[in-house]
Amino acid sequence: MTLTGLSLNQVAASRKKYGANVMPDPRVKTAWDFLVDVFRDKINMILLIMTIIFAGLSLLGYGDITEAIGIGVVLGIVAIVNVITHLRSQHSTLELRRRAALTTCNVIRGGRIRNVQSTEIVVGDIVLLQAGESIPADGYLVHGHISVNNSVLNGESEEVHKSPIPRFKYDRGAPITANDYNNANYVFAGTTVHGGGGAMCVTRVGPNTENAKILKTLTDIGEEKTALQIGLDNLAGLIGKIGGGCAFGIAVIMIFMHWYVYGFADFGDLVYTVVRAIAMGLTIFVAAVPEGLPFIIGIITAQNARKMTQMNLLAKNPAKIPEAGNIQILCTDKTGTITYGKMLPVANYTGDGTNIGFNRDTGGAVMRHVVNNIVLNGRAMLDADDQIVGGNSTERALFGALGLNQKMVKNIRREHPILTKTLFNSANKFSATTVRVGKGLRTYVMAAPEIILAHSKFYVDLGGKTHPLNRATVRRIIVSNARRAMRVIATAYYDGPHKAGQIPDNLTFVTVSALRDDIRPGVADMVRELQSAGVSVMMITGDILETARVIAHESGILQSENDIAITATEFDKMSDGMVRRILPKIRVIARATPHTKLRLVQIAQESGLCIGMCGDGTNDAPALKGADVGYAMGDSTDVCKEASDIIITDNNFVSIGNSILMGRTFMHNVTGFLRFQLPINFILVVLCTLFPLLAGVTAFMAVQILIINIVIDSLNSLAFGGEPPRMEYMTEPPAGKNAPLVTGDTIAGVIWTTIAGIFIFALTLIQPFSSIFGDAAMFARFALIIIMAMLNGFCVRVRGFDIFSGLSKNPMFLIITAVVFVGTYLCVTFGGAMLGLGPLNLSQWLTVMGLSILIVPINFIYKMLR
Repeated sequence: MTLTGLSLNQVAASRKKYGANVMPDPRVKTAWDFLVDVFRDKINMILLIMTIIFAGLSLLGYGDITEAIGIGVVLGIVAIVNVITHLRSQHSTLELRRRAALTTCNVIRGGRIRNVQSTEIVVGDIVLLQAGESIPADGYLVHGHISVNNSVLNGESEEVHKSPIPRFKYDRGAPITANDYNNANYVFAGTTVHGGGGAMCVTRVGPNTENAKILKTLTDIGEEKTALQIGLDNLAGLIGKIGGGCAFGIAVIMIFMHWYVYGFADFGDLVYTVVRAIAMGLTIFVAAVPEGLPFIIGIITAQNARKMTQMNLLAKNPAKIPEAGNIQILCTDKTGTITYGKMLPVANYTGDGTNIGFNRDTGGAVMRHVVNNIVLNGRAMLDADDQIVGGNSTERALFGALGLNQKMVKNIRREHPILTKTLFNSANKFSATTVRVGKGLRTYVMAAPEIILAHSKFYVDLGGKTHPLNRATVRRIIVSNARRAMRVIATAYYDGPHKAGQIPDNLTFVTVSALRDDIRPGVADMVRELQSAGVSVMMITGDILETARVIAHESGILQSENDIAITATEFDKMSDGMVRRILPKIRVIARATPHTKLRLVQIAQESGLCIGMCGDGTNDAPALKGADVGYAMGDSTDVCKEASDIIITDNNFVSIGNSILMGRTFMHNVTGFLRFQLPINFILVVLCTLFPLLAGVTAFMAVQILIINIVIDSLNSLAFGGEPPRMEYMTEPPAGKNAPLVTGDTIAGVIWTTIAGIFIFALTLIQPFSSIFGDAAMFARFALIIIMAMLNGFCVRVRGFDIFSGLSKNPMFLIITAVVFVGTYLCVTFGGAMLGLGPLNLSQWLTVMGLSILIVPINFIYKMLR
């Protein structure tokens, strides 16, 4: 086999024989698994025990079997809702993982380079490898030299160097064992190319790769609990302890009151009384615990992750969605994020200041050197259709401006055999390639213009003659173009080999090229929006300071004289203390390196600030991993994407701003649900405790409390999870790091609504309401608390007084409200002995509605006072 690769027929045959390059999903849970999990929950376990006890007592002649049936039905509904919701959430998680795993790579097929999805790779394919890419399958290196990071396989971060296998033949390779990760010729799927470039021949794909074997050892899809989830668990635990105390107290009181009033007829009556008292106590405990809190997090996370995909945001780590809403400093790239990232070459200046453009026919010796530099130094290449693939946006733009085709590129590479190659990265900011020219060596260098200028002594003219370089002339060209927001890049050469990491001081300057990259529409508006939301936007770019200033001014990042724009060199010279002092004013850092980003993240976090960091290169990975929220661009390297939390699929700054809005929406939906559910829990506990003591009656039966607390709350968690993002959230300051889950405003709102609810229920005990309800008082209380809670839900979902605002964007809220209203009517009318309910007449229903509606003006009063 040669490096011409497989034919299309061979590709199909290989896929049929060896399978597709699709990694197996981690083991997913079945409906049965989720059902078992439901009954492992301590609350549901209590309900199950209560059902069994009540059923047993009824068989012994104590009590009615209908109560046991009622609790069993409620438990069944809870189980069904949980199973369906978790299955949907699991499906969403799998889909997000699959989307995040989608990558492309360049393969040679039929002698041509083709860009394909990594899932389309087959055994026998020749895959081209570049620094920063994730290796898509197992195989032998057959061309070039690379260094790889095998940490995903063996946990060791030390780079391993790989060289081509001698006298390569596809069928000659010995099997590779699991502990042979340091094999000098073999590379593994999932590992990362850190340096160099080359080509591999695929020998194992998909489930047969070493990486897949490791994945098979994984069990369920699951994540560690986030700070938000832990906070909710702690809140539920605290409320549960309060409810537990009330539950114990009411159980003791019920036993005492029965003994004091009726005594105990026999031992069976004693047991029955004690069991009923314990059951009521357990029911109050169930009522106290906000069962929907952990449940809603999963729902809102899944719903927001789906919405974000429609905004070109792929939440690779959905647990970080709420963190995005807390961001106080947002660090963004310029190229491709603030700007389009579509470079348009507009000028090409020689060392004497002449703009010769990019015409190869009129550019003489200068353009020959430019072409050699771009082809040999860059990573851009032509696919089977002469379309430019690979490389960065600058390389692709210059490649296109030169009008190259495959034949020209092949001739250049054949005439200039590459001996060594140092690829451009954001740390060294240059690339250098040493080639053989005749009997000698020549090194072509492409770099930031100030680097080329600092090391150049001569320049070459169109005729190929060299002259002393006037650096001031070139410097004026660089500054002039930078002030017009042009990206500038320079090329040069020298005769001799390249020493790693070094550039000699005898370069011959070739040209400095200017490329234009326009600002994306909507960026300036989004910058203003974020600034009004209390988010400090900082542009961190590899461009020179003059270019960065212009773009920052035009996009609204730089506004006042107090705003600071500095270079990475200046930033690096500052002490950490000095950086902390000026951090709120820094708007631009030019000529930034990955170290710049990482240090900025560390200082911001030490200052207690929540920071979001964007990146696109392999060396950006540590900063993205360390940031509170790491953003990778859609065309980032695989390493960068792996380190990120959210992938911006369209590379657009506006999309980054939308992620902050979605993060704030997430937290508003959570706090809205808290203000909906917690008053219900507290009202139930208070009423169940006080009614027997003060009114001598039971406020609610156990099965009624379960319906109110579990079914209604679970359904409304779906409703609140679907609340749409509102631009009003972007007028609020960010909560910042370690912000409390339950704020003072939320606590005040819960207390206000709880007191209002108790007051409304107190009205049912006095005239004329007590006469209207009569013997149907318990039925009315059941309907009243549900309808009042639903109307309260309309109030707490918005900050203002228009309680119907945004409902068209959340139809689930209206659907669930209608289902609950109809369900309440059916339960009251037809629930009978099983639910301890009976029908209400029209007058009683109207009274229930009238009392329920009181919660709306009471909420309005609170909003006005707030």
